[in-house]
Amino acid sequence: MLEGIRRYQYSWQVQVPFAILAIIMAFWGFGGGGLFGSIHPIATVNGQKILGDQVDREAEQLRAAVQQIYGANAQAVLKNINIRQEAVERLIEEQLIGDEARHLGISISDVALQDKITKETAFQRDGQFDFDTYQDVLRANNLLPAEYETAERDRMIADTLRNMIDNGVQVSDDEARHAYNLANEKIGLRYVEFAYSDFAAKISPTEAQIADYYKKNSEQFREPERIKLSYVHYDPLVLAAKYTPPDSEIEDYYKRNAVARFKHPEEVHARHILIAVPAGASDKEKAAAKAKAEDVLKQAQAKGADFAKLAAKYSDDTSNKLEGGDLGTFGRGQMVKPFEDAVFAMKPGQISMVETHFGFHIVKVEASTPAHTDTLAEAKPKIIEEMRTQAGAKLGREAAQEDLTSAIAGAKLEDLAKKRGIEAVETPLFAQGEPAGGLEQDRDLIQSAFKLDAGQVALVPEQGAPYVIKLLVRQPSRIPPLKEIEAQVREAVIRTSAQAQASQQAQKILATIKSPADFDKAAASNKLAVKNVDPFVRADRRVPGIGEFPEVTDAAAAVPVIPGVIARVMESSGNSYLFEVTSRAEPTEADWKTAQKAFLQEYVEQRRAQAWTRFLDSLKDQAKIQIDSDQLAAGSST
Repeated sequence: MLEGIRRYQYSWQVQVPFAILAIIMAFWGFGGGGLFGSIHPIATVNGQKILGDQVDREAEQLRAAVQQIYGANAQAVLKNINIRQEAVERLIEEQLIGDEARHLGISISDVALQDKITKETAFQRDGQFDFDTYQDVLRANNLLPAEYETAERDRMIADTLRNMIDNGVQVSDDEARHAYNLANEKIGLRYVEFAYSDFAAKISPTEAQIADYYKKNSEQFREPERIKLSYVHYDPLVLAAKYTPPDSEIEDYYKRNAVARFKHPEEVHARHILIAVPAGASDKEKAAAKAKAEDVLKQAQAKGADFAKLAAKYSDDTSNKLEGGDLGTFGRGQMVKPFEDAVFAMKPGQISMVETHFGFHIVKVEASTPAHTDTLAEAKPKIIEEMRTQAGAKLGREAAQEDLTSAIAGAKLEDLAKKRGIEAVETPLFAQGEPAGGLEQDRDLIQSAFKLDAGQVALVPEQGAPYVIKLLVRQPSRIPPLKEIEAQVREAVIRTSAQAQASQQAQKILATIKSPADFDKAAASNKLAVKNVDPFVRADRRVPGIGEFPEVTDAAAAVPVIPGVIARVMESSGNSYLFEVTSRAEPTEADWKTAQKAFLQEYVEQRRAQAWTRFLDSLKDQAKIQIDSDQLAAGSST
């Protein structure tokens, strides 16, 4: 999932928006490693140290990148990422890339660096590089010019090295077509199901059977280690709820950040219906597509027409047809030129037709927003919130450090929190991955907590809003006695036996099937319902009506003659299945011609990403890398 972030980690599009996101570096500074971090590196790469403050900064940049890319879904994504581990991996890769680039003699001249920086739109005013704007943007990111310029030079070196790897990737037409066929082959299936639940009702285990199963499978019932915490969260907006910055400071903030923070480009919200024209199409094919597009255009322009329904019916753009052709809101430079020129010339509600190299687009503009800069009055609420957050973060850091010292000396977290006007929270007992009193989305904090001993207190920095945590109880991993979990063991005995019976019945019937013709006979004689599955894309690895089932989609590709029976019982979620493959078809030549250009571009990018990953892996294999896993898990609380 993080390949997308890694691919663009060196681009300004990922770096500059941190100003817009008000990245946490402005609130937390450059980490809490201090002297300890300088003496005990979290990792070393060929003898070169990676320190705690570097990891903290990289982790926050990575977190901000995830938030930028995934928006409202960022928290769900972050829940499944070990941010600090990813940060260390990225820093290791950056170090190895820099070393390899120097080994190959790759360098970036001052002239090239200057040219790159002056062309960044974020640093321009009225289309020209503006030094004051440059300083304002860097200041908003808590960066010094020398620091940014060094990082930018490193990014340019990394881009040069990656381009060398990319240029070495060549894909032939035959290879691309083969990959396309594999990705888009469709299979049709029929199957019978042997649900374990159909066998479970007749199973009634004895006490002796339950006790024997428990004895032989006791590890199956082991409960994980659990802990209970008390914590205080130093939320900046809570701590500084009553703080209102002076008008003079608000105005100064606005002046310094008007271009970087409050200037908005022209944007359009549009929908489209694509009538595709295959690459290399004949004049006749192109004329037919145009005629179809003109017909759809008339339907769309008719009074009372539902554009979304027309898109779902006619559009060849599968990425958004089911969303009514919605392209979302976008600015200039994000669409192909003819499309962009037409759309930005249209008015809200207008519907028109545009031709591009993809084909004919029927476009509807839903809304448009002209380029503008927020006035001071418009920006003021946001400025106050950001300044309040910054002030609260400073208060939080100071308060957390003071309270940590007091808590270590024996003070109760409840009393310390009450003094600050906030609350101490006590979690239930929880294991890793279980609900943790509101903390479960922060894997780094949870990992830090599990490193503590009962009664120990720690400070955990978190996005500018630190926590002081105290471990109240540690419950070791254990296997409960049978009397505690007898009902659970009984259910396990019944399910295990039922699954075995379902599989045995399926094996027995499969032995009678020698040809596809026998499939229906066997089903009828055993009073089994045969379910039909319409052709679906095998690469999806899901069987409609059942769900994720890669064993079946893989086995279907190996059936020598179609129709044909998969010659083994397939099992999923405790149920057993017998499958007949009724059809297997590669995409047509027409399908390939329509998709060829887009697929080839995507496939080449995929191959390049794989080549880059292999290159990085080879650098890691040759390097001497050491990671202090304890310090990494503990985070800056060390």
